[in-house]
Amino acid sequence: MDLEAGRAFLRSTAHPEGGWGYGPGRDAQVEPTSSVLIALAGHPPAAEEVALGAAWLGSARHPDGGWGIHRDDPESGWATAWAVQALAVTGGAGEAVGRGRAWLAAVRPATVDLDDVGALTAVLGIDPALRGWPWRPDEASWVEPTAHALLAFEDDDPAIRERAREAVRYLDDRRSAGGGWNFGNPYMFGRPFPARAHPTAVAVLALARWAHASVRTEDLEALRACMRAEGGAGALAWGLVALAAFQQDDLESRARLDGLQGAGGGWEDDPHVTALALRALSGGPA
Repeated sequence: MDLEAGRAFLRSTAHPEGGWGYGPGRDAQVEPTSSVLIALAGHPPAAEEVALGAAWLGSARHPDGGWGIHRDDPESGWATAWAVQALAVTGGAGEAVGRGRAWLAAVRPATVDLDDVGALTAVLGIDPALRGWPWRPDEASWVEPTAHALLAFEDDDPAIRERAREAVRYLDDRRSAGGGWNFGNPYMFGRPFPARAHPTAVAVLALARWAHASVRTEDLEALRACMRAEGGAGALAWGLVALAAFQQDDLESRARLDGLQGAGGGWEDDPHVTALALRALSGGPA
């Protein structure tokens, strides 16, 4: 692996006014910008790009304290969790972090009528009354936005403690048969949905912070199996970052991810995926 080439790829793909897109020359968006900021934080040669990227995030913030997926998105949503994580790592934006967390804490997903809970539980095999976080306000809860929202908070934050406990129960309830997580429900009309690498990894990371003991051996085994089966750089990188939270590794997946680095230094010619790969291979922040 060539970590410096990966960092150079990220620096070269930064927009002059700050921020990163999902590929060279593509419009800056909140998720890849945040992901890159986390990967480059504390890397002195990238100090200018990090400062400009953080400023770009500041310019993309909405008056309500949240973020959309890009600067022109009029509605705050799931990307707020990414922006909060990035600004918390890069420092110097305490007010934005606090307001972003307050926005996340106030978001409520669509709720289920209590009279329907029993019937839905029988059909879906889950407790539909449990609340996680939605992709957008007033929509259904999903595994990934729930996990990312939990990662945006400190695990001793009293303002979110009760909400976080319910979100942990939500993740426990949405676990796939045999361990790990799919994107949403683990069952539909009795049919099990298998685990996938990305939602399993972010769920493991969130639970590592908020409820470490609730992560089961089969969750980590399912994660390893998904990483190897899916095989893409994103799946491998997310999985390695999540395993590191439990002081574990997967040498086969690490070697495969190493081998996917492109001639230009990046992974999949994508700053977001490259940032995840750098976090996985360098032991950066989880």
